Amino acid sequence: MTFISTLDGYLRAVDPTTGVTKWELKEEPILRAPSSIQKRLTFLPDPRDGALYMLVDGHLKKLSYSIPELVNFSPCRTSDGVLYTGSKKDVWLEINMKTGVKERELSHSSESSQCPMSTSQTTYIGRTVYELTMFDTENRQRKWNATFADYSSHLLAAATSYPYQHFASSSDGHLLTVDASSGTVLWDRNLGSAIVAMYLLQNDGLHKLPYTVVGKETMEELAKVFYVERYFETVGTSRK
Repeated sequence: MTFISTLDGYLRAVDPTTGVTKWELKEEPILRAPSSIQKRLTFLPDPRDGALYMLVDGHLKKLSYSIPELVNFSPCRTSDGVLYTGSKKDVWLEINMKTGVKERELSHSSESSQCPMSTSQTTYIGRTVYELTMFDTENRQRKWNATFADYSSHLLAAATSYPYQHFASSSDGHLLTVDASSGTVLWDRNLGSAIVAMYLLQNDGLHKLPYTVVGKETMEELAKVFYVERYFETVGTSRK
């Protein structure tokens, strides 16, 4: 089963062969940040990893640190007088793997006196929410807030045999999956919100899957190829 995380906060369990959703879990959006433009404090976060880009004279400049890194470093101050403060919350989500229902949420503030116990029907997925605030010491009225969430995961081992390739649109939830050995497109669907991460669940937790992000026009061309192939497959079958 493949897990797909989208910007709107959904985590979906999807059959990688058919694209059919087995279940979906709704959490808070992956990223929340102001859209207004402020002098010295206009940042564009990347929802895939929390990287920050600063708008300078109409150009984007990538900052040296991401939201999670700045939260870990906080409180800190830059040479140009911007103050950073942040916090994070780690939780374990106990999820029923058959239904996708979140049975409970475990954190340092959990009131339950019982230790969690894994069963054949449940799994535990770690989720961290980072909250970052920036203050401009040159203007007390000016500040910037952002909240970024991420699921705890490992990098997929190079030796892992994963038979699929995924292509995701950069602007929406359009996802196309290809059989890696044959090049055949298996399925094509739109999840309605930009894809920020894909995972494979193994015994030690989630492992992040690679996927290729392409522009909307490129994605549409790939989809056209998919439908043309399906058409000729259907015609060829009907002639036999």
